[in-house]
Order: sequence, then structure tokens, then C-alpha cells
Amino acid sequence: MDNWKKQVTTFLISQVVSLMGSMLVMYTIMWYVTLGTQSGSMMTIMVLCSFIPALIFAPFAGVWADRLNRKALMIVADLGIAAVTLVIAILFMFGIRDLWIIFVVSVIRSIGQAVHSPAVSAVYPQIVPEDKLLKVQSINQSIQSSSMVLMPMLAGLLFATVPIEYILLVDVVTAAIAVFILVTYVKIPKHKAELENVKIEYMKDIKSGIKYAFNHKFVLSLLIFGALFMFLVAAPSFLTYLQVARVFGAEEWRLAVLETLFGLGMVLGSLFITFWGGFKNRLKTFFMAYAVIGIGTALLGIPFDFWFYIGAWSLIGFFISISNPILPTLIQEKVEPEYLGRVFSVFGLISQTSMPLGMLLFGPLSDFTDVSLIILIAGICMILLALFPYTRKKLMAEGLPKVKPQELEITQE
Repeated sequence: MDNWKKQVTTFLISQVVSLMGSMLVMYTIMWYVTLGTQSGSMMTIMVLCSFIPALIFAPFAGVWADRLNRKALMIVADLGIAAVTLVIAILFMFGIRDLWIIFVVSVIRSIGQAVHSPAVSAVYPQIVPEDKLLKVQSINQSIQSSSMVLMPMLAGLLFATVPIEYILLVDVVTAAIAVFILVTYVKIPKHKAELENVKIEYMKDIKSGIKYAFNHKFVLSLLIFGALFMFLVAAPSFLTYLQVARVFGAEEWRLAVLETLFGLGMVLGSLFITFWGGFKNRLKTFFMAYAVIGIGTALLGIPFDFWFYIGAWSLIGFFISISNPILPTLIQEKVEPEYLGRVFSVFGLISQTSMPLGMLLFGPLSDFTDVSLIILIAGICMILLALFPYTRKKLMAEGLPKVKPQELEITQE
């Protein structure tokens, strides 16, 4: 096995271990608050605790990922989350179970994830050859999709049989293992800013990162598309449970089947893109996948049969997994290495603001408008939005792979 493959495999293993613990605790905390309080207000507070810190820290995290040692950032983020989770677990063991403790965990996990995510995304171009980035991102997507199927089931089993403090300890153990693997076996070369010991000037660096993203025509196009699409995605993402309850019935098994088959669709989509690799023009694959996601969403808006409805959700999950690896790959290929962290943080900000803004519209609207109609219209708008880039030839040309010098010479001859 090539040395880069060994490094990437080891790095992916460390991230898988960390991801498993994080997802386990995420589901456990969500269900603990939901079932323990059955209060929409408490759920709203928890969502805010998970959302606002990430929004605040994202610009700084992007600067850190571009200026500091990315491996060290991942380690600090993992250990910070683990340390707070350990303290919370100990408090629970001593019978201190106030709800504010869970909110503190959500805040710290949000900050840790905000720091961790751009650092991880920026690392891949350092350890993966450019022509293998999509393959590696597809494998990474396969792992995440599999986790979305397995972790909810495992979390449900543990939540029903084990005290919550012991589930929290699982995340501490997985974080420690992930950090051990990173420290012992993963070697990440220093990037340019790190080698040059570039001084951090926060406001200047944040402004330059945002300016770079908005002046880069290709990145700006993807940002605008992402903002609009994520705004529309809020409809199916947040209103699905409400739609199932109103149209088909509020039985718990229906939601369990929905989550499981959606996750299964994501797993199959991840495997498909891993082995297929997509069209030669990656943007063609990217926007095609989003158009089908729009079709699936529109089908959700015609819920005449429950199993047809579940099939539409599986279709959406399948094509989400096809589109997901392509975006980070394109960014990693097109953006200069010294701006990668900040550009990824800008995309994170767009995602973290667009969906809540969408929910501010679709949530209240669902109280006096048919939910299915809202989702149907959102799906149609998604289709139109995903098809529009095909009319922009200059943009679509950016999806073609770079021509290597030797290939150019052969073509000219």
C-alpha cells in the first residue's frame, strides 16, 4: 500500500472513532431532552445552544485552520469536548441532573465541532493526491452514511437500557482513542502559513477570507446556490415529522422506518458514488443529484401512500450521498491552500443560517397552510434551482478536470 493510502486510512479510522462517539451522544442528548421535558421551548433552547456557538466561532475556526497546526486543532477540539463530557457524566453520577448541564454540553460540543470541521476538511489536500480527492471524500461519505443508520439504533438500545452518564462516557473513550491514533500514527505535513509562522490578525484574516470567497466567481456561485437550496431544504427537513403525523398517523414505528430507510438510501448512494465516481464533469453530477433531490422532495408533497412516501425519502437520501462528496472535493481543488479553512467556514456559516431562516418562514406557514403543499412547492423550486446552472456554460466548465501538461502537449500534436 502506498504511504499516502496508509496515512489516509489511519486518519479516516481516527475520524470514524470520533464520529461514532459524537453521534451516539448527540442522539442521546436529543432524546433525553425530548422525552424528559416534552417541551418545545426546551427543545428550542437546545437547538440554539447547538447552533449559535458554532455560528459565532466559525469565522475564527476558519482562520485557525489556515494559520495553525490542523492536527493540533483537531486534538484540542476532541479533548475539549471529551473533558466537558466527562465532567457532566460525573455530575450525573452524583445525582446532579439539572437540564442546564445538558445545555452546557450542547454549547461546548457546538464550539468543538466548529473548530474541528474546517481543520479536517483542509487536511485532506495535504495528505491525498488531487486526483484521488473525490474517491476519498466518497469513502468518507459512505462511513458517515453508515453511521446514520447504525448509531440511532445503538443509541436507542443504550438509552433504553443504560443510564445516560455511561453513554456520555462512551464519547470520552472514543475521543481518547481518536486522539491517540492521530498523535501516534498520523503524520500531517506543515502547510505554508504554519511553516512561515504567519501571525494571526483576526479581523484582517476573517475579512480577507470572506473577501476571497466572494471574489472567487466559482466559490461565490456555489455559495449562492447553497444558500438558496438550504433555505428550501428547511421545508422537508423540519416539517417531515409533522407531515407524517398529520397525513399517515403519529405512530412511532413510522418515524423509525423513515429514519432507517433514509439512512439506508444514503449508504447505497455513498457506495454508488465511491465505485462510479460520477460524470467526467463533476458539476454535472453535483447539480443532477440536487435536481433529483428536488424531485424526491416534490414527491413528498404528494403523500397518497406511506410506502411511496418512504421510497421518496430513500431516493433523497441516495442522491444526498452522491452530491455530498463533490462539494468539498471541488473546493479543495479550486481554492488556494492558504484560504481553505476560511472558505470552508464560510460554507458552514451559509449552511447554519440558511436552514433556520427557511424554518422561520415554513414553520409558522405550516400552522395555517397544508404541509404537503409547502413541501411540494419547495421541491419544485429545488428542481428549477438545480437545473439553472446548466444554462451557465462558463460555470459548468469549472467542473471539468484540469488538463495535465503532458496531456495538453499530446492534444496539440
